[in-house]
Amino acid sequence: MTELPITALKREERLSDRAAKALEELIVGGVLKSGSRLPAERELAAMFGVSRTVIREAVQNLAARGLLDVHPGGGTLVTGPSADSVSESLQLLLRSQGTGIAIDHLHEVRRVLEVEIAGLAAERATDEDISDLAAIVEQLEAEDGLEASARLDLEFHQALAVAAHNPLFIILLDSIGGLLLAIRRMAFDLPESAPKARYHHRNIFEQVRSRDRKAARQAMHSHLDESEDTMRAVLRDSGRTGLLFSAFD
Repeated sequence: MTELPITALKREERLSDRAAKALEELIVGGVLKSGSRLPAERELAAMFGVSRTVIREAVQNLAARGLLDVHPGGGTLVTGPSADSVSESLQLLLRSQGTGIAIDHLHEVRRVLEVEIAGLAAERATDEDISDLAAIVEQLEAEDGLEASARLDLEFHQALAVAAHNPLFIILLDSIGGLLLAIRRMAFDLPESAPKARYHHRNIFEQVRSRDRKAARQAMHSHLDESEDTMRAVLRDSGRTGLLFSAFD
């Protein structure tokens, strides 16, 4: 039997929830490592001092939250928490807001996140980060397709978050990635927006490459000013509302 630091559970509350919490702690704490196989139901039931039904419910709970991957007939693998799973949860929360997301609110959030990201990227970017950013900028400057340009634009901002070397920035930016892609698709409906975007991305990149935090922050401010002006023009010309509803489709 596989030995794990588990003590029998007292029957004070729903046992499956307590078993799920205990297993979660083992996963988060690294005792049960990502990619490893979870002990069989019978073993876990004996360790916890509960029935196999309790363990089965606990496993289903953790699988629904992305911590376990159940393969019928093939055992259960530990997947562990990931940035992707956190981002997906935040995206689902945003999509559940029946009133939609105001574009003005999205711009406010971008300023809080992305100006600081640009400044930190100027301070912390590695040579590999600079190389990745350069490649994206060059692709963006050579691309004239709307969809590809929108995705490269988003990829540039995600690469900046990586270059800031704070994993929370990556998670937070990814969580609104669908909304950001939606407004880029809308913006590129205006013929003049693509050249402006290329200019601003090149400017931000050059300031990051020169390791000038203040200039990188200012370059991002200027880019976001232009982005807001573009979206106001799009909304005015198209008669659309200032809300994003199905941005994650």
